[in-house]
Amino acid sequence: MTDISDFDAPKPPAWFGAAIPLLIVLLAAGFYWFITTDKNDSGNEDTLNKEIRLSGKLSPGQTYYIFASEIEVYPTNLENEAWDQGKKGPDIRYSILWNGNAVFESITKDDSLIADWSGLSIELNWKDLLGKSVSSDDAIKAGRIRFEEGEKIEIAVEDVDVAADDDVGRYEIEMEKLSIGKNEFKLKKTAANAIRKITLRVLPVGSNIEDLANIMK
Repeated sequence: MTDISDFDAPKPPAWFGAAIPLLIVLLAAGFYWFITTDKNDSGNEDTLNKEIRLSGKLSPGQTYYIFASEIEVYPTNLENEAWDQGKKGPDIRYSILWNGNAVFESITKDDSLIADWSGLSIELNWKDLLGKSVSSDDAIKAGRIRFEEGEKIEIAVEDVDVAADDDVGRYEIEMEKLSIGKNEFKLKKTAANAIRKITLRVLPVGSNIEDLANIMK
């Protein structure tokens, strides 16, 4: 049997050795392009998902802060009588109900036919928050409600008394009718309603405090 020596073994062409480094470079470049393209696409998707509209109608799936900045009631209660003895105005408090649950309750505004709330956890003006690093969740006192088509909320207003709270009225609102910012609803006096006007403020959750303050201007 004849042995094949190293001199007899077939040798690769001369260009093969020079092509190996080039092949390695091309493979590395292709791998880098693959991982960076995937990352960029994911980043673009994340950016699109994080875009929050700061005006106009509500976006399905987005969560919003909702609170009443002002509620006005009629001069007399549901029985067309004075609200309190001694000709004092009602002590107004409101709640926001969503899916049958109270998701927010305001502080009480005493002796008021027109009661107002800033929506802030401390009594400041919105302009006072400009330029400050304050978390919106810490600053805003409001109901957090996610908008979907067909969603509704209800505003329930009470006259707070020592003995028993008296109903002022309830008003159901289709969220599709709301816009970011200020929303006003004027109501007629009936046997079941003594609310004259409700002013709601709607702010998108996830926005920075400066954007929210600008919406409230």
